[in-house]
Amino acid sequence: MKNVLHFRDERVLNLKPSIVWDLLANTNELNKYVGMFPVNFKQFTVEDDQLIRWAETVVFGLIKMKWKEHVFEWVRHSYYSVEREYIEGPYTSVFWSIRLEPLPEGKTRMHLHGDFTCRYALGKVALQTIVYPQLRNMITYALEFEKSDGKKVPLGKMKIELETARLEKAISLLRDTFLNEEMIQALEDTIRFGADEEVTDMQPYWWAASHQFDRYATVELFLFANAAGLLDYDWNLMCPNCRVPKGKASVLKQMTNSVHCELCGVDYELDFDRYVEMKFHVNAAIRQTNQTTFCINGPVQSPHVLGQFRIAPRSKKTVKWPLVNEPIRCRVLKQNDTAEISGSICESAAITYTTNGFTQLTFPQASLYEISNETDQEIVLVIEKQDWDSYALTAREVTSLQLFRDLLGSEVLAPGLQIGVGHMAILFTDLKDSTQLYEQIGDARAYSDVQKHFNYLMKHIKEHKGTVVKTIGDSIMGAFTSNLDAFEAAVAIQRSLPHLNEELSQPVQVKVGFHAGSVIAVNANDVLDYFGGTVNKAARIQQQSKGGDVVIHRDLYKQLAEEQPEKIREMPIESFAARLHGFEEQTELVRFSFTRVTSPADSA
Repeated sequence: MKNVLHFRDERVLNLKPSIVWDLLANTNELNKYVGMFPVNFKQFTVEDDQLIRWAETVVFGLIKMKWKEHVFEWVRHSYYSVEREYIEGPYTSVFWSIRLEPLPEGKTRMHLHGDFTCRYALGKVALQTIVYPQLRNMITYALEFEKSDGKKVPLGKMKIELETARLEKAISLLRDTFLNEEMIQALEDTIRFGADEEVTDMQPYWWAASHQFDRYATVELFLFANAAGLLDYDWNLMCPNCRVPKGKASVLKQMTNSVHCELCGVDYELDFDRYVEMKFHVNAAIRQTNQTTFCINGPVQSPHVLGQFRIAPRSKKTVKWPLVNEPIRCRVLKQNDTAEISGSICESAAITYTTNGFTQLTFPQASLYEISNETDQEIVLVIEKQDWDSYALTAREVTSLQLFRDLLGSEVLAPGLQIGVGHMAILFTDLKDSTQLYEQIGDARAYSDVQKHFNYLMKHIKEHKGTVVKTIGDSIMGAFTSNLDAFEAAVAIQRSLPHLNEELSQPVQVKVGFHAGSVIAVNANDVLDYFGGTVNKAARIQQQSKGGDVVIHRDLYKQLAEEQPEKIREMPIESFAARLHGFEEQTELVRFSFTRVTSPADSA
């Protein structure tokens, strides 16, 4: 007979299940707080037709424990569980779960369950003297969290070691460049008092949301903090399937164009739009953080996964499902087969997976699922959000900001490397009749006016969350992640031009045009540049500008009119067709005209 011991405990918390979940789903911090021993994990592998991870630890420097850890199972805000099969140590197997039961008045009953199969008598002693106290500390952890109304994660015995002089110097430098004192103080408090996880792998958008700050301003704060020596950054290379980091690069030049994911079993090409994320961490000279691993398989590691289930070969599993109001899908790990879960709702539904994949392309959303595995090996099925992490600061977004280029101008790809960026709006300008301008007022005054015109364009591009990629003669190439931002920058350039002309020796006209679509990032003479059909067409569209106007593609005009119907449709337009250089067919274009000024050529 197996020597199985059972641990059971529970506690009622004055917090909602979703709030308690956010605390307990971070199993690394939970295990650190309760006093678990550090663990070394290997990569996921398939053994005996099961997806497992080998792990090992040494207890008190004496007892070696080695085990096969199966993937966690969970339903977000409801429960998670994990099974371990031990090869070395006082146990042969462990099954552990935390379940959250919703109660009236926004309360939660927290259930702790553990089943331990002992290999020899020492296992029983260790349970009573070490393991059970650690498990009860999980309740203490939740109660400490409750005292702060779910706002502050308990730090336990963690000691924060700060180099105060370096911190104060960095904060002083930050104040010289960033003017929002409230945001600076909040960042300093995070560095001084936050848990280790709060100052490592920092997402500016998440930090902004937790402190109720503007997202764009927060990105600027973090970039200036990097320049001041307070924060460092790295580029996380994300798997498009499981959406967790599969590598890191401290600078863009270290990246290659593909990365391997052992969990999904695929190589994938990097893309600035989704697969490269910029994260920050406190400078190690200011604060040391504990990088020890206690758990890396818990739900917090895959925040987009709402549910994860192990289904044995030729078997079925019934799952209660909390209906969600967001686009979701189901996917099988390693196999990477997917099926959408539609918005239609029913009481129960069946999800069947075979050697040929899912039996349907779409399944309804149901309160109860019967998941069938008709293959000869265990499958791990996840139900996940289709939308990507809204808190991810992608390389596409951050490299399109002028401040990034100003502070991190040396950040470029390796020579010869090409990486897709995704959708961008590319804007070109040109100074009309600049040759005549030099002839009319002389080289010195003309050069000064041209530089003022450059500064003027850069100011408007930056104010509308764009970046100047490069200057070409008297022209500028700008880039934006938003079509609307590019349009509003173009309009602002033309509408405010009379103010610029008041500062110039002679009035000028600016030609403006832009286009939107997918682009490729490259290293061009140590500048992060973009190229592709979208860039070429944007340049050709700008050539159709007469000055004092903005020219765009007819299809882009329709998109903008749908986004901002009142703002766009009230502006008078001229529709026309033109044959763009390098393009065979005529292109349907739209011209927005603004107040024109007299140029040297016009007055000649």
